[in-house]
Amino acid sequence: MGETQWKSACQNLDNEVETLMRKFSLPHPVALYFAARGIPGEQIRDFLNPRLAALSDPYRFPGIKKAAARLWQAIQNREPIIIHGDYDTDGITASALLSLVLRRNGAIVQSFIPHRFDDGYGFTPESLHKALNQYGMCKVLVTVDCGVTSCDAVSEAIAMGIDVIITDHHEAAAELPDAMAVINAKIYPELEDLHVLSGAGAAFKLSHAFVKYGRENNLGGFTTQLEEVLDYVALGTVADIVPLQGENRTMVKYGIEILRKQFRPGVRALIESSKLRNELTPSDITFKLAPRINAAGRVGDANVAMSLLESDNIVQAYHFAGELENYNRIRQEKEQEIYQEAKAKLEASHQLQEKYALLVAGQGWHQGVIGIVASRLARDYNRPTIVLTIQGDHAYGSGRSVGSLNLVEMLSHTADALERYGGHPMAVGVGLLTSRINEFHEALEKEVRKNITPEDLAEFISYDGETELEYLNSEMFEYMKMLAPFGHGNPKPVFRFNQLNVCKCYLIGQRHTRGVVANSKGVEMEFIAFNQLPEQFIGRRMDVLATPQLNNYYNVERPQLNIISARYVELIR
Repeated sequence: MGETQWKSACQNLDNEVETLMRKFSLPHPVALYFAARGIPGEQIRDFLNPRLAALSDPYRFPGIKKAAARLWQAIQNREPIIIHGDYDTDGITASALLSLVLRRNGAIVQSFIPHRFDDGYGFTPESLHKALNQYGMCKVLVTVDCGVTSCDAVSEAIAMGIDVIITDHHEAAAELPDAMAVINAKIYPELEDLHVLSGAGAAFKLSHAFVKYGRENNLGGFTTQLEEVLDYVALGTVADIVPLQGENRTMVKYGIEILRKQFRPGVRALIESSKLRNELTPSDITFKLAPRINAAGRVGDANVAMSLLESDNIVQAYHFAGELENYNRIRQEKEQEIYQEAKAKLEASHQLQEKYALLVAGQGWHQGVIGIVASRLARDYNRPTIVLTIQGDHAYGSGRSVGSLNLVEMLSHTADALERYGGHPMAVGVGLLTSRINEFHEALEKEVRKNITPEDLAEFISYDGETELEYLNSEMFEYMKMLAPFGHGNPKPVFRFNQLNVCKCYLIGQRHTRGVVANSKGVEMEFIAFNQLPEQFIGRRMDVLATPQLNNYYNVERPQLNIISARYVELIR
């Protein structure tokens, strides 16, 4: 305790905090939250009350209206449609979302989910032919969560008389595929507010345009309620670690409400097998639901996860959920084995002392779990991390970034050493010759050093500002509910509370502490501190960083501080 730096995000913003409190009648901690995150006053009311009606017009996407018209034409002409997805949660939910909307409006539609090891990533000429062999010839093919760099596959499809519609959210290359429409906000500067969309979010935009076009032209879509597929959007958006900002936050907020209602047998079976309660949060998606969906594509067959999400039979759904549970157990075992081996290799090298960018490689490491290992190592050491599996002359890997470092941009400057790369700022995939691993690492290190400083690598906790226990009243906790959902890009608020006396504390479980603190005015509040032992608190006066929360115990809600970090000021005498 006390070793990690504390950084206030509200330095020199006292006047702004006072203005927000006065103008919007906000409690002090809530005004700190808005000031610290740079949310301007004119956006506060919409932030507190996001509305689905405020989602932007899908027709803003160039070409999307033409794509919607072509989908309706396919329905009218009874032309088969194939959706080409991806094997992670974002790709699977995007596929399930779009196929459901199309099918409910009379489409003949099949979803093709590639196999991670047999087919590789993305829409390729090989995956095109595999999809056609599996489902027969189609006239329209829609990609979801992939395709923005698939020039060869699109050209081949066009030569076969197939109209291709791309929906994606990954970074584009210099050349765009010659598709009927490329629905990816990142290639249009005027759509900057939508650059945060996930693959499921992009698929939702096409679905919205499809329904809108159908209604405008009296073709159909009149009974389609798009809010009913927002559970898919919530799963895909949170799982893919895109920011919970703008329209993402709105869609996830309403999507989680749909998830909680468990309308779909597959969602119900997944939630029950994950042993979750109905009060789902984004962290439940991150740590419970998404890993189970992802596990199918990592160590098994992603089509099992697709079948679960599309299932309309609860007995079948429980069967598929059981298969995912087994996949997830295998995934956990392989992940832990590789994580321990990779961590030992890093600690035995000089990288932790010398490098800004970490790279670790192993012979035959399971390709399906190295992305999770990269994520854990990046979090452990607060540095961008690449984990490679060596398979003969070639190495394949995943990378995870930290802070605001755009890892795709870093890779673009190391492309000479790579055979392929792609992804988005926080998560990437790479392929290269084994003989060029050291060359690649040196090039990556050079680029990363240009963009981050030693201070960026230091461990720190950012907090939203200093406040007092007396401000943590029922009104403030009502606002806390309105600030949710919390996740990447909108983390839970963390406040600093100074000079708190620890009145009592005791051990819960093996390594956690619960107790009561009081400030100098005698205001008391319960606290919990995970992975911190009572001897760190007993008889001390402390400054703490904590998130205020309501602890629901036997349906009784009690305010408490979730203490993240603490520094003792002095012993209480």
